[in-house]
Amino acid sequence: MTEVPRLSALYNPEELCSALSDYGCCVVEGAVGEGLMDAVANEMAPFVEDTPRGDTDFAGAGTRRTGLVIGRSPTFRSHLARNPVILTAGNHLLGYAPSWNLSFAHYFELFPGEADQLLHRDTWKYGAPPFPNEVDLNALWAVTDFTEENGATYVVPRSHAWDDDRRPEPGEDVAAVMPKGSVLLYTGLLFHGGGANVGNDVRLAVNAQHTVGWLNQTERLLLEFPPHAVADWDDDLIRFIGYQLAGPALGHWRNAEDPFIAIEEYREAHT
Repeated sequence: MTEVPRLSALYNPEELCSALSDYGCCVVEGAVGEGLMDAVANEMAPFVEDTPRGDTDFAGAGTRRTGLVIGRSPTFRSHLARNPVILTAGNHLLGYAPSWNLSFAHYFELFPGEADQLLHRDTWKYGAPPFPNEVDLNALWAVTDFTEENGATYVVPRSHAWDDDRRPEPGEDVAAVMPKGSVLLYTGLLFHGGGANVGNDVRLAVNAQHTVGWLNQTERLLLEFPPHAVADWDDDLIRFIGYQLAGPALGHWRNAEDPFIAIEEYREAHT
């Protein structure tokens, strides 16, 4: 069994990048303060009751995923979405592309009694053969402690380098146990899956996925957040949800213009 690489909040960026390249995953312990995690939980609380639980074995009847976290949680927006650990990892893995951005952010509740999730690769969502380079970077923020008892996510270190027809064998996966305020980073090609919650407490997390700009985002963020909804956000954050060119001639708006111009025009019209 290969353990998950672990870094402290005072991590060396080179160590972080090396861990992702070599193992396809790592944990940064105490990446943010526990108070920020409490704030995210409080901000998301009004929205979770309207969210259905999973309706398939894979989605999990004991799992609830509430979306639009970037709009619903000011704390996530201000402190987690473009946290330095995300930018360091994303630029390392996805910086070869003309742009990369947030694909979705969901608030996960893993309830007692939930079973193990199938070990999988997130790139399977594209329904296409494996890409020659990594196209996804995923972050799982621990809103509560992650323990083996409450369903800490299992990862298979180094599986991001496997051929597409190889599957994990028993004993190759390891629980990414981590304290509240930590973040598990893993690539889209890494095999992983939620653990079984055999305890009495709900395991809480924010799952943020990021992708190269020329692939569809999992959430239609520009539909959810039109210019009037984000005009007062930080410019870099606005671009991070998709208001940017995906390539030299990709993702234009209107007359071959940069989509960010829509934000600028709204601001000019309402100042």
